[in-house]
Amino acid sequence: MFDGVFDDKQWKLARDKAGLKTGLTEKVSMGDEFKRFQKDKTADAARVLLKKIGLYEKQLKEKHAKEKYYTKLLKVVHDQKTAIEAGIEAAEPPVDTKPPVEKPPVKVRSDSEIKKIVDDVMGDVDKQRDEDARMYENTNNDPNVPQRYEARMVYMKLTKGFKALEEKFKSDRVAMTELLKKCQALETHPQLKTKPDIAINVAQKLLETLDKMELKSSELHMDFRTEANVVKAKEDNNASPAHKELDRLFALLTQERNPIADTNHQCRVVLKKVLQTFGGNPKAQEILGRLGV
Repeated sequence: MFDGVFDDKQWKLARDKAGLKTGLTEKVSMGDEFKRFQKDKTADAARVLLKKIGLYEKQLKEKHAKEKYYTKLLKVVHDQKTAIEAGIEAAEPPVDTKPPVEKPPVKVRSDSEIKKIVDDVMGDVDKQRDEDARMYENTNNDPNVPQRYEARMVYMKLTKGFKALEEKFKSDRVAMTELLKKCQALETHPQLKTKPDIAINVAQKLLETLDKMELKSSELHMDFRTEANVVKAKEDNNASPAHKELDRLFALLTQERNPIADTNHQCRVVLKKVLQTFGGNPKAQEILGRLGV
């Protein structure tokens, strides 16, 4: 029931992979907490672990939001919180007072129906295989394609999919600009102080959208770099034409990514000004703690 919860070695591996090679804070050592939990995998122990990882998340958001590893490490933390909560629910299932639902009778399929289903599935498999093969063909006579099979596969995937990825970033830039306008509109709204609860709820929804866009943008950007490094690892010559082409594409992607991050930061600054007008309102203070600015 707690299979998805890390031990200390798995935590350190995921943390290092996110980009943080040391402990985040002296107040909470999650490696020790995960190790302690694995000795007593009970619902009560899981609640203690959930509280500790909550403290870790708070420290991460308040003091490390601008670090390169922030987004990926935050995702690791969220995934572990979900795994812990799921384990607690499995360990203490709710009592079901509803009468059992009668299941419909199982339909017995004929041999011909089963054959048709299999044929349809295999047809989809063949179609996908053909599409994958076309993806890795050098149809545009790219002179930079690596010779080694593994490197060529990754290179073709990145270069052929780059246009769509670039368009996604351009679209996100537009969406982020529109989001900034909404944040600025909230700041100047005439009912900002007369209806604080509504304004705070709007600010919360805007922040949730900002977090999702930032996470997705960061993951796409990092995934491209990670896969480009796979090509470099498979090639002996670190200055090969394939490497230079992927570096060029990554630089273009970064040009699209940076304005998204900058506008995201501007949005958070505006929301901070809005929430500070509500003084000690508990919900406003809680959201302020998640802004990272």
